[in-house]
Amino acid sequence: MKSISVKSRHQDYRIVVGQGLLKKTGSLLKALGLRGKVFIVSQSRVAQLYAGPVKKSLRQNGFAVAEHNLPDGEEAKSEKELFQTYHDLLDKDFERRDIVLALGGGVVGDLAGFAASTFLRGVPFVNIGTTLLAQVDSSIGGKTGINLGQGKNLVGAFYPSRLVISDTEVLKTLPDRDLHASLAEVVKYGVIRDLKLFSLIEKKTEDILAKESSILEKLVLASARIKAGVVSRDEFETQGERMILNFGHTFAHAFEQTLNYRKLMHGEAVAIGMVCAARLANRLKLFPFSETSRLVRVLENLHLPVSLSGLDLDRQDILSGMLHDKKKRAGKLRFVLPTKIGRVIIRENIPSKLLKEVVDESLGK
Repeated sequence: MKSISVKSRHQDYRIVVGQGLLKKTGSLLKALGLRGKVFIVSQSRVAQLYAGPVKKSLRQNGFAVAEHNLPDGEEAKSEKELFQTYHDLLDKDFERRDIVLALGGGVVGDLAGFAASTFLRGVPFVNIGTTLLAQVDSSIGGKTGINLGQGKNLVGAFYPSRLVISDTEVLKTLPDRDLHASLAEVVKYGVIRDLKLFSLIEKKTEDILAKESSILEKLVLASARIKAGVVSRDEFETQGERMILNFGHTFAHAFEQTLNYRKLMHGEAVAIGMVCAARLANRLKLFPFSETSRLVRVLENLHLPVSLSGLDLDRQDILSGMLHDKKKRAGKLRFVLPTKIGRVIIRENIPSKLLKEVVDESLGK
């Protein structure tokens, strides 16, 4: 088991990474001095696969356990599901010292974390990511929230968990499409901060797709260390550094919203968004065309989409969706753009003509 420290103004916390950690959940929580009842928030398919060893370990270490399952998919991050979670916590008599534990991917972690941050003005929160995407990205940094009709993650809070548990053994059971989509975020870390990580993905693609244990653990550790470092220095996205974690996301969130969060998984949208950001950087003469081709090749080798072709989207709908991006400042969109593999910068005031060109290229027009 490897441990990574994350600094937070709320309370410093750890990310633990290794195989077989679900069976140690109870002892890990007990070691933190946590006590009381545990409210496990999950989804039915995830709970069937992973809740058993988690509940057993918790009960063996003196914790009472209650369960609450959300519907599958992004629709779980809704006002309706949030308030149903609150009511279930009340019905099961949870108190301020009791614990909300997320067991699942980013959707589960986001909603459960927001519920924990606001129920009784804040109860302890623990995050167990069961997808590669959750382990390398969404479970780290304390961002929680729900979606509104106008956009994604528009209501939420910075509320770091007391502990992040990343059991890489569960990644072997991921459906191929889920694994591929999650890998987009790993590629993101390589582009924004770590050329060695990007090169490792290039060289070990076959082992990654075969879910080879040692390479998956390396990817989780490398990605988690990058994100932990960034959020430790810029926890509330006030210094500018944390913005780099949104490479590809300004485009991706607009794609997802326009599609009503259907057809594309989040990581798939991010993959296309990264290609769009790279092409925008090409047009601004910040990033060589040869490096964009390299990025496209890596994503395609990981079985990720690199364009919007065949999705029947309208350019204006996408551009309108971008205007609801919560990262804009003073009404201006900000884009994270690569200058080389391993380094990005943030730019505002992008000419609308260039945005239209990039979106049209992705649409195949």
